[in-house]
Amino acid sequence: MIELGRYCLLAGLALSGYGCIAAGIAGRRKKLALARSAENSLVAAFVIVVAASACLIGLLLTDEFRVQYVAGYSASDIPTIFKFTAFWGGQAGSLLMWALVLAFFCLVAVLQNRNRNRKLMPYATAVMAGILCFFMILLTFATNPFNTFPGAAPPDGNGLNPLLQNSYMVIHPPILYLGYIGLTIPFAFAMAALMSRTLDTSWIRVTRQWTLVAWIFLTMGFTLGGIWAYEELGWGGYWAWDPVENSSFMPWLFATAFLHSIMITEKKGMLKLWNFILVLVAFELSIFGTFVTRSGVISSVHSFALSNLGPMFAGFLLLSTLFGVFWIVRRSDQLRSEQRMKSFLSREATFLLNNLLFVSICFAIFWGTVFPIISEWVQGEKITVSAPFFNKVTWPLALTLLVLTGICPLIAWRKASFKNFRRNFLIPLTGGLLAGGLALFLGVRTLIPLLFYSACGFVAFCIFFEFYKGARARQGIRSSSFLVALKDLTLMNKRRYGGFIIHLGIVVAFIGIISSSFFSHEELVTVNQGDEFRVGQYTLKFQELVQRSDPEKDVVYARISGYENHEPIGNFFPQKHFHHKNEQPMSEVAIRRTLMDDVYVVLSGYDEDLTQATFHVFLNPMVQWVWIGIGIMVLAGVFLFFPDKKPAARVRVRRRREKIRTETA
Repeated sequence: MIELGRYCLLAGLALSGYGCIAAGIAGRRKKLALARSAENSLVAAFVIVVAASACLIGLLLTDEFRVQYVAGYSASDIPTIFKFTAFWGGQAGSLLMWALVLAFFCLVAVLQNRNRNRKLMPYATAVMAGILCFFMILLTFATNPFNTFPGAAPPDGNGLNPLLQNSYMVIHPPILYLGYIGLTIPFAFAMAALMSRTLDTSWIRVTRQWTLVAWIFLTMGFTLGGIWAYEELGWGGYWAWDPVENSSFMPWLFATAFLHSIMITEKKGMLKLWNFILVLVAFELSIFGTFVTRSGVISSVHSFALSNLGPMFAGFLLLSTLFGVFWIVRRSDQLRSEQRMKSFLSREATFLLNNLLFVSICFAIFWGTVFPIISEWVQGEKITVSAPFFNKVTWPLALTLLVLTGICPLIAWRKASFKNFRRNFLIPLTGGLLAGGLALFLGVRTLIPLLFYSACGFVAFCIFFEFYKGARARQGIRSSSFLVALKDLTLMNKRRYGGFIIHLGIVVAFIGIISSSFFSHEELVTVNQGDEFRVGQYTLKFQELVQRSDPEKDVVYARISGYENHEPIGNFFPQKHFHHKNEQPMSEVAIRRTLMDDVYVVLSGYDEDLTQATFHVFLNPMVQWVWIGIGIMVLAGVFLFFPDKKPAARVRVRRRREKIRTETA
């Protein structure tokens, strides 16, 4: 399998290189047969990369420690599921995983467009194949996962990093990769539109669905990463503005901006040039995220050690950016807007402001992420930018963006009038004031949370009011119940009302984010066995410490009884793990989750006699609302994939025409 894996990488490199060159020539010379050949080479490349991946997985599952990668990231005593996870647990394997997902997406794009978008396909194929070729070069020459030891193989491997031996790490990296790599296809079709001068909205129709795919997986990916950090790292939070967290969030911001911007292009013929810039930057940010984790130039709990891949990724990032900028500049004269913006108080203006806010938030995060590198270059000292900087910069921008989430879909096109404002926003504004008043009544006295709770109330009322108005109007057209009208309204215009559901998920997530960020409470206590201590309204009683040994680790865990108002709420079992092949002890936290708060208990330390222990306890309000809100966003994004329900009359007409056509034939 070792030799087969190496030959597969070489074959994948040859096929992707051929596909890039052949497709480029086919596009220039309008050679359909050559274009088909290039597309077929991507299909073959997918099969080859699948074979290479299967070889590496087989080597991991069979404990083939002659292979350096297997010895470095697997071991004979770890569970089988984590041997499989080791496939993407190290640098070489994760790059092979990247190539596998990219090859799969290239395959889908080729099959989707066998008989469509033929002007775009040669150039899109060339770009996709070129990107795949870059990753195959890395795998073949820079970090080959099938390299073996020159001498005798070790009897056992080092094992997977204990931080990665978590159920969320089984699904988090692949899902995040699907999001990152999904942005390659919109980039390829955007470049194809520029190179082929196909600058109508046909490229947008292709890329919208692909961008939505990437958006969904990015949303799921960084959310699963947040849940992993919350449960595995033992620090009481789920988002620390870590460089790798930021690197997954930034392309999401640009993808979201693009999904909003294309609405203006389709409706008004505006922001054409802007759309290409958004797609280009979203793709480059996905490559930047890979550069951050693989180069080791930025310190992160998620990143790999310093490696020789940094310059190669930096070079590819520079070349691909110059390539995109060249074609955007060359076609800029043909990308002028068909209409001018007539008023700042219009839907066009609010959507543009929405986009600028997304870009501003991304720029602030990008600056904070790369500042340590810049400071080291300039001063010779790496200065780390911490969470307070990101919070201070992003909170005002996020608040404005949240308010626009309610305004944008409801404000009139061209120019809004006072009558439009009164009709659409009087009830939502009242709802926002009521939400702020309720927060005051419940004891909130801090300005930022009050503003956010009021904004959440405003946006929620905007959404519900719009659903209500639409359903009532449909009731007037068709005699039906309100619920039936509401269902038909949503199914017949999924893009609009699915977007509203996504916005509702954002509101729910923001309620959880603000509550858990501003009103969490923590206690660090050292207690003897049998002692009680209080955290907020909860009483915790330390019962005992217990030791046990597992095949790959030693475990010490505490048993704590929990009470709320003298009523038992269950036991907590926070743990310390000491893995035999890792000197760093790992904490396993105990969490009691409710919609109102999480009781989060960490075993920080203990004495040799196991009679005294130190616990770090967090009381985190409404964290579950964050996951619920993001879940609503993801489900609504999936909902947008299904076609709109056609009115019954239109369906009958179509069936009648098909019947006549059949009888005539």
